[in-house]
Amino acid sequence: MSLNEHPRQRRRVNDSPDSELDGGTSARRKARADNLLSMFAKAFPEISYNLFWDSHSVNAQAWCSGEARHVVLYGGLVRHPLVSRNCLALTLAHETGHHLGGRPLDPELRWPTWQGQADYWAARTAMPRVFGAKARAITFRGARELVRLTREIETEDSDLSVEERLVIFTAGATDQAPPTCLRKAFDRVLRRNRKFDACHSENGRDPWVL
Repeated sequence: MSLNEHPRQRRRVNDSPDSELDGGTSARRKARADNLLSMFAKAFPEISYNLFWDSHSVNAQAWCSGEARHVVLYGGLVRHPLVSRNCLALTLAHETGHHLGGRPLDPELRWPTWQGQADYWAARTAMPRVFGAKARAITFRGARELVRLTREIETEDSDLSVEERLVIFTAGATDQAPPTCLRKAFDRVLRRNRKFDACHSENGRDPWVL
């Protein structure tokens, strides 16, 4: 992650304090995660959603295997005391955005939608599709939890600050245009990686254009 990332970004992720949960609480959290995974699988049938319950990693991940697209939640994230249903929902929406969020693509990994755009697409498209009229409130609560969790386990994403992520989530949830900080952050990532190559500029193509 920065709480919700593909393999490159699984940098420094602490284990969940599972010992603090009793059996009943743990079972309820697993059931909650299973329910959310079912909801997202129904809304986005082209993606396979799974829960790796036995993992202690406080993380989630989007990945591909050939043509198959996957999103996985790890048990450590589901069991973490700072994580509610809202946070899990927004995390799943973000991971789905890595597959379906469009351009710009990640300058280093090349196949997934880049972090900031995945956040924006999650709030503007995925959450309303899954939760309807309740999407905005769930997104706002989930975004605040993601910020607290990021600071708690010290996994701040190098692509985006938590402040930028809050602005992006807010813009998406309120159906606004992508905020200026989204483009600025992506330009910053391009300069850092120095990999603005054919993947993003074929025939002079703007990396923001689908």
